[in-house]
Amino acid sequence: MTSVTASPVDFASLPRAELADDGGRALDALVLVTADICGAVAQAVAAGYAIMPTGGLTSAIGSFDYSKDGVAGFNGVVAIRPKGALAAEVVDGSTPPAQLLTHQVAIDAANGLIAAGAGLTFSQVNAALAEAIGPCARVLVDLTSIGSAYVGGVVATGAMGPMRMRPSVTLDAVVLADGGEARVLSGDDLDAVEGLQGWTGMVVAALFRFYEVPSSEFGLVLPVQGSDVDAVAGLLAYLEPWTQVNLPGAGGRLNGDTVLNGVELVSRDSLEAFVNHAPEPARTKAQGLLQSCEYAGADMLACITGWSEQTVDDVLFSLMDPETETIGGVMIEYGIGFSSGSEMETFRAIREGAPDLARTKARVKPEGKMKPWTSSTDINLAAPADTGAISDVLTAYADYRAAIRALAKEMAPAGIEIELAAYGHLSPHGIDPHHRVTVFAPEGQDAALAAARQAVLAFKRTLIHDLLHAAERGGSRITGGEKGIPSLVEIARAAGGEDRLPAELKTRLARARDAVMAAPANFTFRAPAELRGE
Repeated sequence: MTSVTASPVDFASLPRAELADDGGRALDALVLVTADICGAVAQAVAAGYAIMPTGGLTSAIGSFDYSKDGVAGFNGVVAIRPKGALAAEVVDGSTPPAQLLTHQVAIDAANGLIAAGAGLTFSQVNAALAEAIGPCARVLVDLTSIGSAYVGGVVATGAMGPMRMRPSVTLDAVVLADGGEARVLSGDDLDAVEGLQGWTGMVVAALFRFYEVPSSEFGLVLPVQGSDVDAVAGLLAYLEPWTQVNLPGAGGRLNGDTVLNGVELVSRDSLEAFVNHAPEPARTKAQGLLQSCEYAGADMLACITGWSEQTVDDVLFSLMDPETETIGGVMIEYGIGFSSGSEMETFRAIREGAPDLARTKARVKPEGKMKPWTSSTDINLAAPADTGAISDVLTAYADYRAAIRALAKEMAPAGIEIELAAYGHLSPHGIDPHHRVTVFAPEGQDAALAAARQAVLAFKRTLIHDLLHAAERGGSRITGGEKGIPSLVEIARAAGGEDRLPAELKTRLARARDAVMAAPANFTFRAPAELRGE
């Protein structure tokens, strides 16, 4: 087991953390960057500090929220961050995961396994696999922030990407540090880590199964009309067979020559905002997509991504219904394709530009205005390949958008600006189109800002109610959200309590509560009251 006991940490000399979460909340803590998490955590616990794990900070919504009373019994809060590197250091494949430093990987090629330290990104992990195994080998954690999110943070948040698969789907074991000897967790015990935001300890390393995927990436963008929920639902139901991923044994090859690994949503207004700020070549490509929206009379783009042994033109042909010459009823005349390499990098820049701009704008205080208030939806729902069931879900989101836009008109005379950015996931295996609402108010308009905030939250609760009912009617399943247990807690609150949740979600919350109540107070001080038994 690695240890920093030979080099004791002088906590009194640590710098203050200069970090803020997605809501702009500053972190009141010391910061320690280390390659040896287990040793650092043990010293921090022994020195009487509360511990806040921090990672790549790609999705830190609400992560820094805690009360001063909650840390009154500690000497302070220390944010421990895994030390990263420019590239993963590959060590002997037989190295136990508990002995890895934060920037190291150990590849067991014979068994299709790779152990990765908590301070690496999945781009770095896959680059190590590509060099050691081949260019098609990868860990199937397909995040949109694959180049910036840390392994430890992804496991701790339970983050999902376009494939709508939580890390545990391909995760064999996690090494957790909570102040004593490092613990190696597997099987059902992963529930004590995944999605719990570091409330039970800090991830040291993770052991994943890797797989072989088809050789080329592709992207296909189709303009759609978001208000035509039946048409969008028909598209999703039609694409469902290509989005099924039947995992082989570790190290094996995925099914089929073409696999759709994501269907993402980008609204036209978000794309327009991106064009105003984007560098080349993404700017020109985004302008072309805007033009496609104009020609098609569409207000949204369905961004389809995947792997294939075929060219993007051949993929388009294979997806097309020969009788209607459409893809699930959506005309392809104004569709645009992207191929592997630099084209896909540009495509990803456009696809992620919309949410990045929305998050950034929500953090910045405009001149003459108060700090913006923002809230984003995060309710992941797995639906059957049934147009009616999917349409019911999408109708709930359309109603939410209409309510927010009506509120924006109502509040405009008071100088309140309300912006809505829609983006996110439309895979039938995980419908979660994030709708971020940001409210801007002139200085001194505290009451109007509060009224707008309360109205938005009321509409959000209505949305969650509508989705719960739609799931029950259509045979869908609400599986939580991308932010792990915090999303599940929000859903439970909006539903009126845990008793109103489906049985599967009740069980997950109960397991999370058991894990939090068994964990050291050094970590649990940030957990919601419901999970601390209060």
